[in-house]
Amino acid sequence: MSHSLHCHGLGCPSADLINAHFIPQAFARQIKKFSGGSNTTASELRFTRGLQHGLYDNAILCADCDGFLGREYDDPAFKLISSLNVMAFSAPTFEIPNVNCDLLCAFILTVLWRCSISSRCELSNINLIGYTNPARMVLWHAMPISNLRAYRVLCQRYSPRPGVEALYSLPIPAPFQLQGSEWRGYVFPLVGFRFMVIIDPRPLPSHYDPYILNGSNTLHGSFVDFSETYEAGQARALLNFHGSREMIRSFPVKNS
Repeated sequence: MSHSLHCHGLGCPSADLINAHFIPQAFARQIKKFSGGSNTTASELRFTRGLQHGLYDNAILCADCDGFLGREYDDPAFKLISSLNVMAFSAPTFEIPNVNCDLLCAFILTVLWRCSISSRCELSNINLIGYTNPARMVLWHAMPISNLRAYRVLCQRYSPRPGVEALYSLPIPAPFQLQGSEWRGYVFPLVGFRFMVIIDPRPLPSHYDPYILNGSNTLHGSFVDFSETYEAGQARALLNFHGSREMIRSFPVKNS
């Protein structure tokens, strides 16, 4: 995708674009407090303690549209996730009432949409396919999120172990094997939570219904050991690729 000469916000003609972060900088600041030091950014292209507040693109949004997304989704979602992070979770499943799950779904859609409209090569594997424009309409309140029926979000919590709350990642393309079929989607690790995003028009098997966040005011989820997840394997391969032995030893993943 080539960069637009103007902002990607709905109906926005502005060509005065800013450094727009894909994930709110507040999460990177929080992780710096968890880790007590500098953040490390790792991808196939870089391994650096630069980019302290995460990856950004200077060719997707103007200040007004980026600020709108921040006020509508980023800031309230950060506050909500931070409030959930201090709660006691009971294994193997959890159920927390009075949670604005549609806010979480819309926030995650914001991250995916920002990534999908970028031409940065690090994000070339993130694509909303035919849902890019409908997602923009949802984010700018031109269409309810319930109309985006192919988009569903589920949540897991990483089992407590050192380091899991000091990690986050851009969404990772991940196939989900459900009842013998493969479903297209992404895994989005974020400060102790694991959001699983399905982008597929087919209905999910019915026993997943209680765990779908969309339209719910109760956060249902389950625990998962980070070391056993798809994203842990991807992260370890990335660290091995960069030869970061120190990071691998401190990484909350079982040694291979």
